[in-house]
Amino acid sequence: MSTKYFDITRLCKRANSTGPSGIDRVDLAYVQWLRSIGPVRYLVNGVAGFSEIDGRLGDAFADKLESIWQGKAEGFNAKQLRPFRDTAQRLRMASKWRARRSGLAALHTVERLHDLCGTQAADLDLLDASAREGAYRVESAWRGNGKTGCFFGISHSMLGRTAYLAALAAQPGLKRVFFIHDTIPCDYPEYCREHEGPKHLLRLRNAFRYATHLVVNSEYTKRQLEHWRLKLNAAELPVEVIPIGVDEGVRAHSVYDPGVFPPKRPYFVILGTIEPRKNHALLLQLWRHFAETLPADGIPELLIIGRRGWENESIFRMLDRCDCLNGHVREMNGVLDDELWPLLRGARAMLFPSFAEGWGMPMVEALTLGVPVIGSDIPPFREAGQGIPDLLSPMDGNSWAATILEYARDHSESRSSQMKRLAEYSPPSWNEHFEKVETLIGREALEAGA
Repeated sequence: MSTKYFDITRLCKRANSTGPSGIDRVDLAYVQWLRSIGPVRYLVNGVAGFSEIDGRLGDAFADKLESIWQGKAEGFNAKQLRPFRDTAQRLRMASKWRARRSGLAALHTVERLHDLCGTQAADLDLLDASAREGAYRVESAWRGNGKTGCFFGISHSMLGRTAYLAALAAQPGLKRVFFIHDTIPCDYPEYCREHEGPKHLLRLRNAFRYATHLVVNSEYTKRQLEHWRLKLNAAELPVEVIPIGVDEGVRAHSVYDPGVFPPKRPYFVILGTIEPRKNHALLLQLWRHFAETLPADGIPELLIIGRRGWENESIFRMLDRCDCLNGHVREMNGVLDDELWPLLRGARAMLFPSFAEGWGMPMVEALTLGVPVIGSDIPPFREAGQGIPDLLSPMDGNSWAATILEYARDHSESRSSQMKRLAEYSPPSWNEHFEKVETLIGREALEAGA
């Protein structure tokens, strides 16, 4: 019978996180949508194999995780996480045993794999050691070819599991819908962790090989995906552009309550992981310049909301050691939704000076809240912003400085102009998103069965 399968691995791995990333929000939105249609079966994948966990446990986990990230519940305790950790541990131990038996122990580190494989597309399958014969366990319930319905893989991480995807593709009656959020590691490997470029190319190659339908968040991502499809000489398959929806929690805070976080002075917000492509360096240099050239009461505050990422040591040192930023720049990590949305609502503008993005979820959330945005003039922001934000070159520090100081004024004409444009903004909704997904794959593939 037809049923719905969802890969919940990423959410399990993120259970201890203080707050959701953009992809986490999309994962949760898909889980709750699928549950609104009927029962969902959850899959957890690992190097050595994959397991199907009890649907009731998966439902309870998703609800609790969402409540934690919304600030409505306390975090998980060790006992609650044990079923997921036990599954992961079992798969890890099985992986080590099979690897030793198959002589694959030397293939367990990315560095060694990179040495063996290089970065050529033709060799990318070797990046997943589990794809080697005899190293991957398929649950007995998934042997044969009797599965029907639809499988959803929303995060990128599972796309690197070649053998996992091959096992799913062995079920001819199972539609496989994968979400591609961006191609940044392939387009701009200099902004990512070492080896992330070839790993992401493997993910794209597997997506083209094993998906029946692909969903992307923007026309820009679709164009970049087509570029890499041609590079990989992969077959064409349906690719649908469906913008990510805005959570109802954002809409609920669209009316600003100045009593929640009364600002002592004008402030700006940058939201997201502190990583190289987000271009925090531009803003920190500007605020250092403000501190050195403006009177203290003329300097707006900068709130940096997001965890510290990778390969950004110069920025971390600036945040830790640059005394002139004290009192003007505030780093905030672990901000949950119940605090985040009011904070954004009180800002003079959200700042988004990224070099590269696939869509721009924080921009869309800010515009939904009625908060102006000053962002980079890059294709996905022109698409997501609908002509409303002020977009500047991410390398033009003088224009950014002038625009920020203009927006900080009490009667800023530039800010007032964008506020008028905001009245015409129409944010994408999750209802619209999922209606398009249903049209793409057919409602019959979503009807639950035994």
